[in-house]
Amino acid sequence: MDRAELLRRFEQWLDSALADEEPPAGIPPELLGADAPGDAPPTDRHALWAALTALTTEIKLQGRAFKQLSENLAADAEQRGRRQSFDALLEMRERLSRGLESVPARQELIPSFWDRVFAARWRQLEHAHAVSRALEEGYRMSLEHLNDLLSQFNLRPIECLGRPFDPRRMSAVDVEETAAAAEGTVVFVYRAGYELNGELFRPAQVRVARQPGHGDIQ
Repeated sequence: MDRAELLRRFEQWLDSALADEEPPAGIPPELLGADAPGDAPPTDRHALWAALTALTTEIKLQGRAFKQLSENLAADAEQRGRRQSFDALLEMRERLSRGLESVPARQELIPSFWDRVFAARWRQLEHAHAVSRALEEGYRMSLEHLNDLLSQFNLRPIECLGRPFDPRRMSAVDVEETAAAAEGTVVFVYRAGYELNGELFRPAQVRVARQPGHGDIQ
């Protein structure tokens, strides 16, 4: 249906809707509270059509704005969910790293004379050594698998230890006066920092070296 036909039908509907009703027979129009026929001003159909078109356009614009707002809210919710998931994975990595560091260094078991005499004691030592080896291997494999998973999301740790302090990616939570390291060198990492797609995701918390008698690291 073209615009001309739509306009013609709309004008017909307006004519029928705005047509004056005939008063009941025998009752003057004045008593019914109505003006005499022909006194009403003519209807500007083109103005009504323009107003209807403007209203339709406004509804479309509001609908698009609502859709854009909904999409933005969904994207924000997805981003918050991804960050929470990354935070949980990083916390798991921190625990695995601490667990691996807590496993005592294993030494090669060489039975002594008394170990040969007391066989039960030797078997206990062998069992404890095997448990420690399995625990260390489990921590190491889990940490390697988690590192591979994080690298797939381009979430990588910030190299800090032994490097100059970078205030853009690191937060100095402690200062150590020492002559064994250059001024401003990171000597300990309390909490690892990470970058996501090359941008800072979480700053590293570090301890920074300071020469004895110097001011604070900025």
